Amino acid sequence: MAEPATALLALWNDVDPALDAQYNEWHAQEHVPERLTVPGILWGRRYRRSSADAAPLYLTLYGLRDAEVLDSAAYQRLLQAPTPMSRTMRPALRNVSRWVCALHEQPALDGGSDLAIWTLADDAEPARADDDALVGACRGPDRLLAERLPQARPLPWLQAGQSQGIEGRWLVGLPFAASTPAVAPIGSLGAYARLPSTGRRPPY
Repeated sequence: MAEPATALLALWNDVDPALDAQYNEWHAQEHVPERLTVPGILWGRRYRRSSADAAPLYLTLYGLRDAEVLDSAAYQRLLQAPTPMSRTMRPALRNVSRWVCALHEQPALDGGSDLAIWTLADDAEPARADDDALVGACRGPDRLLAERLPQARPLPWLQAGQSQGIEGRWLVGLPFAASTPAVAPIGSLGAYARLPSTGRRPPY
């Protein structure tokens, strides 16, 4: 039986438009597969924003055995000793936001599911709110629900001006089929389309 994920790493970013094609080749062929060599990083999924929202264009999700995996020697080695292509791409990244989360619920996503994504504030706890329309839209057995861990360390290589603060405590994702219209309701960060990767598929 596949090891279950109990934590989630969510990364949003834009990239210098002149390097978009190079970014996608690097990210799919090298970066995500490289992260999946770290013991305890169980799966990775790549997305590109498909709706006309102001959120960063790219979203990457990693399922973690636990949040402590990000403090492991194997993961820290990748941060401190990047490949030549990673060293080239890092300065091209824009509006980077990184959330380390406790994973409370994960849906039975198939290999092609896209996601509508919300981030909710501290006072909008998704499991307890009563009549809030946004939270109501986020309810259901097929949602992804993760709680941000505020003590997580930032990426050590980020330079001034590269980061973007996406605020909130809760990350909620709802899967939808790529063949249907974007379902992101008002208040969401946006709809994200699944991108290919050579990395392992999620074991759920």
